[in-house]
Amino acid sequence: MTGARILQAEPGDPRLDPYRAVRDADLRGRDGLCCVETARVVRRFLAACARARAAGPAAWGALACVPRSVLCDRRTLPQLAPVIDALCAPGAHAPLDVFVAEDADGITAISGYELHSGALAIGERRPEPGPGTLAALGGTLAACDGIVHTDNVGAIFRNAASLGVSGVLLSPGSSDPLLRKTVRVAMGRVFDVPWARAGEWPGALWDLQRAGWRIVAAEDAPGARPVAEVPPRDRTVIVFGAEAAGVRAEILGRADAVARIPMSVRGGALADDPPSLNVAVASAIMMDRLAQR
Repeated sequence: MTGARILQAEPGDPRLDPYRAVRDADLRGRDGLCCVETARVVRRFLAACARARAAGPAAWGALACVPRSVLCDRRTLPQLAPVIDALCAPGAHAPLDVFVAEDADGITAISGYELHSGALAIGERRPEPGPGTLAALGGTLAACDGIVHTDNVGAIFRNAASLGVSGVLLSPGSSDPLLRKTVRVAMGRVFDVPWARAGEWPGALWDLQRAGWRIVAAEDAPGARPVAEVPPRDRTVIVFGAEAAGVRAEILGRADAVARIPMSVRGGALADDPPSLNVAVASAIMMDRLAQR
């Protein structure tokens, strides 16, 4: 493979230390790294970086994470070879170390766990992008207002990639999209969908609103309109809240629209205990109704 260094994965090799007993707290806080798990997700990570590299220095520089190394077994290497070649074409910014174990057990012996399906990768984190990187995209943005559950954040990214959403805006308290579980739940779409972290919240939303973006809060609140009555429109931000707190009152009060998903009354629902949807499911419905594709 052109431009990649293919190396035998030896259990005692210190260059493999980031793969050992991986803890997000150490990778993120101490080392400025992230871990990408499973062959499919590793492939998407490398492919996204290869596309950015081909697009030029500006796209490469905008990446929130770039690959440092890959650890895979010999059976999985051919699946990754095309994207490794694309990433490491002549003139690549840096060679990529690809450590190859004889089989999956060899990876397990190094990593200490079996949840890898033949491939892992270590990425170097860069400073998190700011909201200005999303404002120029147009289309529809999804905004996470204090969503901390990794599964929900991962699902929102996966939904965004599938339903035509241009990017994801995270409030300061929302979960890190580069955590191992988030990346895995998102099926690697955190590397496909542009995202940014707001420094001021909800000030970042009001900046977008002043620039002509429509703010739609997804919340079953008094006065909310059924989402079917809110027409899709370019330059729309859909704001999703955490499971318990929901979208904060300040955003509900200043949003251009508040949209809800009508719930069925079947199944013996009580007046004070109506049915509800997990934010991951609700986000998919809202994106499907409101995103312009």
